[in-house]
Amino acid sequence: MFPKQIHKYGASITLVACLLALPMFSFGQENENPNQKGVEEVTEPAPVSQVKANIVPLIWRATIDEAVIAVPLRSVEYYGVQIYDTDSQTRVRELTICTESQSLIRIYYIEPLGTTSERLADKAKRLQQVARSAGKQEWPYPFKQYPMTTHAHMVEYRVAKEETVGQLYDHLEAAIINYHARDLIEDQRPQIVSEIKVAN
Repeated sequence: MFPKQIHKYGASITLVACLLALPMFSFGQENENPNQKGVEEVTEPAPVSQVKANIVPLIWRATIDEAVIAVPLRSVEYYGVQIYDTDSQTRVRELTICTESQSLIRIYYIEPLGTTSERLADKAKRLQQVARSAGKQEWPYPFKQYPMTTHAHMVEYRVAKEETVGQLYDHLEAAIINYHARDLIEDQRPQIVSEIKVAN
């Protein structure tokens, strides 16, 4: 009878253990978060959003043959075109760009003025006219002498065609206007320039 009693108790113990395990298993199933992502879902790449916008250039770049000019538009303090003569020998049309770093960029076209005898005669006339302080001058361009009255130790580029200077100026001005007026619509951007034309 004693072994049967042990077997009886053993069956009772096994039954109680099974009954205790069922609620625990059921509790685990009921508390599983249905919104919790699986391992495969967690490892998926994050969604990428795309933003479409108009890109405003920050750098003005010009290529002249094998030379390259690159200027950050935020650093441009002055730009302009001037025409002047040098020693009665050449006439220069020049685009000048001044930056915050105090460097001066010169892009110019040089045109020879006549023969040697003609240049000497022209120079003599200029000196006589300056001495007389004539009211109306025959030569409308400034007179400079290299390198004293020009910009020594500056970055210089020479172009083969006179119209190239004007093309570079127009392109640079358009880039500067678009840079400073980037918050305006395209039709309003040219209005930021206050312009006046006078006759010399």
